Amino acid sequence: MRQESTDRRSQRTRQQLIEALAELMREKRYSAISVQEITDRANVGRSTFYAHFTDKDDLMVQGVRRMVGTLEPGPPSATNTLAPSLALFHHVADGRNLRHSMTHGRLSMFFDALQVELTAMFVERLEPRLPPTPTRVPVPLLAAMVAGMLITAVRTWLESDPSASAEEVNRSFTIAAEAALRAGLRPAA
Repeated sequence: MRQESTDRRSQRTRQQLIEALAELMREKRYSAISVQEITDRANVGRSTFYAHFTDKDDLMVQGVRRMVGTLEPGPPSATNTLAPSLALFHHVADGRNLRHSMTHGRLSMFFDALQVELTAMFVERLEPRLPPTPTRVPVPLLAAMVAGMLITAVRTWLESDPSASAEEVNRSFTIAAEAALRAGLRPAA
């Protein structure tokens, strides 16, 4: 990834490119999208694209990072560890026409980036729940497992039960994830 500038024009350009990629992914598979199509849709030049991103994959990863950043419902606490999950399910529901691209477009890189970002978020969100003694499952591993459960819930929802609401899928995810968290956060024996 290129070094991010904090000036508003650069931020706006990066956001335009991320949005252009998202729009194109609603129309066709990720693998079929070119940098030229992204820059045309964002109405910027290729050199501008490469001033902000190394390639299309870098753009995808940065888009995932920004998306996960928008899921945060507030500072972590012992009672809202899983709160970002509902926001993610709503985000997916709002972009359901991405379903084909996400499930058939060979987007393992998208889900890998999502796993990394969600794991980091859950590590931070688990800290208020930590007992004073070591836990049965190390927190980074537990956070990665919860992130994996969330991604699996999203994929399964898109592939097999798209008629379920975001709230229904989130309820199922939360029941399973809370059970895993209770077991994993117990003090080590």
